[in-house]
Amino acid sequence: MKVIPMETLARQSGIDAVGAIPWGTHFCQFYNTEADLTETLVPYFEAGLGAGEACLWVTGRKLEAEQAEALMIDAVPGFKKFISSGQMEIVSIADWYAPDDVFDPQTVLQGWIDKESAAKHKGFNGLRLTGDTVWVERSGWTSFMEYERQVNASFRRHNLVALCTYCLDNCSASDVIDVCCQHQFALARREGAWELLESSSLKIAKDSLIRLNTELESRVESRTAELLSALHARDEFLAMLGHELRNPLAPIRTSAEIIRTLTPADSPISASANILSRQVGHLTRLVDDLLDVARVTKGQIQLDLQDIPLADVISAAVEQTRPIIDQHLHALSVALPARTMRVRADATRLAQVFGNLLHNAAKYTPDGGQVSIAARTVGEHVEIAVRDNGTGIPDGMLDAIFGLFSQLPRSLARSEGGLGIGLTLAKRIVDMHDGSIVALSDGPNTGTEIVVRLALAQAAPRSGPMPLAASLPAAAAAATSRILLVDDNEDGREAMGALLQLHGHDVQFACDGKSALEAAIAFRPTIIILDIGLPDMDGYEVARRLRAGPLGSQTRLIALTGYGQSGDIAAASAAGFDAHILKPAQMENVLAEIAACNAH
Repeated sequence: MKVIPMETLARQSGIDAVGAIPWGTHFCQFYNTEADLTETLVPYFEAGLGAGEACLWVTGRKLEAEQAEALMIDAVPGFKKFISSGQMEIVSIADWYAPDDVFDPQTVLQGWIDKESAAKHKGFNGLRLTGDTVWVERSGWTSFMEYERQVNASFRRHNLVALCTYCLDNCSASDVIDVCCQHQFALARREGAWELLESSSLKIAKDSLIRLNTELESRVESRTAELLSALHARDEFLAMLGHELRNPLAPIRTSAEIIRTLTPADSPISASANILSRQVGHLTRLVDDLLDVARVTKGQIQLDLQDIPLADVISAAVEQTRPIIDQHLHALSVALPARTMRVRADATRLAQVFGNLLHNAAKYTPDGGQVSIAARTVGEHVEIAVRDNGTGIPDGMLDAIFGLFSQLPRSLARSEGGLGIGLTLAKRIVDMHDGSIVALSDGPNTGTEIVVRLALAQAAPRSGPMPLAASLPAAAAAATSRILLVDDNEDGREAMGALLQLHGHDVQFACDGKSALEAAIAFRPTIIILDIGLPDMDGYEVARRLRAGPLGSQTRLIALTGYGQSGDIAAASAAGFDAHILKPAQMENVLAEIAACNAH
């Protein structure tokens, strides 16, 4: 069944006392003078013309067709074009009903419906009409009232609005009652102002409608509060989920690093450690994407926009996805643009976009396939295309794949996995950069091309600090440190400590905030690596107490935690942390932060 939008149902009547009315409205007006008709019918039809409706005015004796047309010409600029186009028709009652015509209600009703159908066929929204009843003879009054009753039921199903005008000179008191009973409402002048006369049933219906509307508003308000509460609970859950998932991943990744460090590169044990590292990376990516798409949806991600070389962004994305590309034995072609080609973007987020696209290309291409990424300028824009010769996309899903949790049909022979959020995240980040992203494919097994279009930035010299690893002195990178490692997860604490010791650092351990504060006084570490979610007091409180104690600012504080939202990072900085590392951390990132602390 076709649902008609609500805004197409309500029509402006043009009459202040009446206001908006729905299609199917059948009402009447009692009048005494020509001025009474002018005051209501001119704005009535002016509103209809403005709403794209066909209009029919059947005039009576007190306001002839010529007068009506002159009034409309004065009120509506360019009115004659509405006449010439057929949108407006003004006909005298004498021409509409011949004296010897036999009034047949069914024939007249069908005539209105046919005119409404013809109006819609011509492209108008419906039919608005008025007719004067001065021609009705006393002998035919009863049958005409039956006709008016049938109009109510018939017009309700059509895009029709009808205003019947009754001259009070011809109406007795009982006639007025008859007319009011056979119309949805009546319009009459009282003490110079137009007022509505409504039947008791209509008043009851309106009161009921007001009551139902009040109840509906209350229910909507209550439901909105419930939804906002549910969204807040979802965000809390996702934050906790990220923390709880990252905690067990951290010791797995660290243990794999230890195994790799202590075994020959070509041994089966080392190969197993590589598998562990890749799978931890895959799980970490899923967790990050899940949390990121929630934050992007809520508008919680703020972009750090700078003029950056596009080549650096693409290189970072290739580096991120090289393991999965190599794992599937794909041939990767990278056509880097010149470093003078710059875009105004958040380098980390844009690298995440191209990383997701390359990751998908590798995942949905059979082993030994071809994956490429290349950039080209188009006027003042740059287009970056990621292509593969993989499974392709069915024609009907080229837009749908950017929807949240959207998945291509999976075959039994190859289940690629994933949550269906990588492309959603890519699109929303590109949208935040005022760019566009489209998917192109000739169908299943024909490969896919994803094209990102961004505006080019004005050329500018490279500015800002060099990457930390490049600017650190060799002595800082190689220096050993006294490190206090604080984590309530025993496996994570022991694995990270063992790996730090393998790199020559002197490490002591604490499992909660109280023991951390005590160990800090006794051990006097140069660096404290501190978890946030501790059992007795959180890491923020521990950091504040350390900064206020005898160690002051002498000791560098690194947060190593599963809490990674922007608010968490800001809270860590405010508490006195010098760095923030998200679990499960890659060892090179931990070592780089330690080296940075040694350089200060």
